[in-house]
Amino acid sequence: MDFYLIILFLFTGILLGFHLDEKNYFVKFADLITKIGLVILLLAMGANLGSNEKIFLQLGEIGFQALVFAAVSIIFSVLAVIIFVKILDLNNLLLGADPDTESEIEEQNADNTMTILIFSSVVLGILTGYFFLNGGEAVFLDLITNYALAVLLFGVGIDIGASREIIEDLKLMGWKLIVIPLLIAAASVLGTVIIGFVFNFSLGESAAVGAGFGWYSLSGVLISKLHSAELGSLAFLTNVFRELLTVMILPFVAKYFGSLAAIAPGGATTMDVTLPLVKEAGGEAVVIPAFISGAVLSTLVPILVPLFLSI
Repeated sequence: MDFYLIILFLFTGILLGFHLDEKNYFVKFADLITKIGLVILLLAMGANLGSNEKIFLQLGEIGFQALVFAAVSIIFSVLAVIIFVKILDLNNLLLGADPDTESEIEEQNADNTMTILIFSSVVLGILTGYFFLNGGEAVFLDLITNYALAVLLFGVGIDIGASREIIEDLKLMGWKLIVIPLLIAAASVLGTVIIGFVFNFSLGESAAVGAGFGWYSLSGVLISKLHSAELGSLAFLTNVFRELLTVMILPFVAKYFGSLAAIAPGGATTMDVTLPLVKEAGGEAVVIPAFISGAVLSTLVPILVPLFLSI
């Protein structure tokens, strides 16, 4: 989805929510619509992947390497944020201004229903796409994805705007809002460089793959044009897997490592596709930091990928 449309839907929701109370019926209805939209989005995402013949043809050649690259970049990103939170004693910072919000997150983490629903939606979508779609429905699936994402971002915005304590929480974060995406970027690249040596890739090639930060469409195209189709395919699949793994593990990351750690796995996608998931896993308070992180990382992709390939 276009960046300006993302801004439009998210911040229109925030402005509307700001004039409503958290207990307002419309706010509760928006939360229900957000959850329904999330399931539709995940089903469409899964179906799009399952019906993509190109991805399945490449799985046999470079699928394992791409999966390892994706997993390592996520692990390093999460570890970087966890260490940052621990060093600066930021654990539960976003929840500190509102005990009710903390209780709400604990209740969400104790309830595994949403986790199961998220995982099941993705798997069902992939299976449906693989067995019943032929790839010609890509435009239709993209349309569904965009509409569902628009509804989700609008609903997420309403939740944010209706949560008055978020402004105070963001003041507590301050400069740390920018440090988080920079740490995620550095950790992602470091992880892929290390694993790249195992797979006999050069430093620049591995770093370029890691610098996709989950934005598979742009990173795959850039690397294919600037380097080779083979490395471009690896980057494409690596970042597809990063998004897919993020969808599956976010509830567990938030539950065991804290709300701020939930920003790390999605990389650039926390600005749009995985933003509603971050909200479900970590609560409304982490949405703005996640959005800022995704925006910063998205900006870095077209800068860092060519830079690393020139090494």
